Amino acid sequence: MERMMNISLIELKKIIRKKEFLIGVLMILLMGGGMTYGAYIFPKNFGVQNVIAFYGNFASVLLMFIAAKCLGEEFDLKTVTFVFTSRSKRWQIISGKIISIVFANIVVGILGGLLYDVALIICTDNWSVESLVKSTLKIVLIYMIYGFAIGAAAVMFTCFINTTITPFVCLIVLFWLMPGILRIIAQKIPALAKALDYLVFCISDSFLMYQDSSVKNIVVFMLTGLVFSAIGLIAFERKDL
Repeated sequence: MERMMNISLIELKKIIRKKEFLIGVLMILLMGGGMTYGAYIFPKNFGVQNVIAFYGNFASVLLMFIAAKCLGEEFDLKTVTFVFTSRSKRWQIISGKIISIVFANIVVGILGGLLYDVALIICTDNWSVESLVKSTLKIVLIYMIYGFAIGAAAVMFTCFINTTITPFVCLIVLFWLMPGILRIIAQKIPALAKALDYLVFCISDSFLMYQDSSVKNIVVFMLTGLVFSAIGLIAFERKDL
């Protein structure tokens, strides 16, 4: 456990030092700041809740890319053999990478929570220190759970497709395009419509953007993350490097 946590912290340092992560965070903060300004100028037409919704929409792309790159770059840079023939076991390294993605999501969640707090302070009078702390903790929790599912999905795809770009495209398709396609199909298949509420791809928007942290959504994300993690670990243990 200690070795796995050490790996995750090392991987986290690698993530937050990447220019893609730093530039991405700066961009989503600027866009989020723009949404905050819009909520301040047009309070009736642009609700404060839209600030965290738009922030989550922008952040999801960055988080998917970082998740895909975490393991994919080992194949891109041809360092996978060196990394996975060290003293650490494969499952420890894979698990450490997934945990590092969760930690990176927490960082992005904290920034989003602070941005939302600023929006509440300057746009509304109905706030208190306690409510600001609670809203920030809720946002951080959501990003942490979202990061686990996204990280597990990205690692799982990378275990089968040894690169960064293709798993990233798979995440975009599944979490951005697939929900719309499934909802169109569900209009003609009522049974499918009920099942969509239990597919992580179809509830990701309501979970991340609209902060729907219901027990059902949390359980779906956690179980999906565990299943993806297990599939990825089993596949990588059998992979010939």
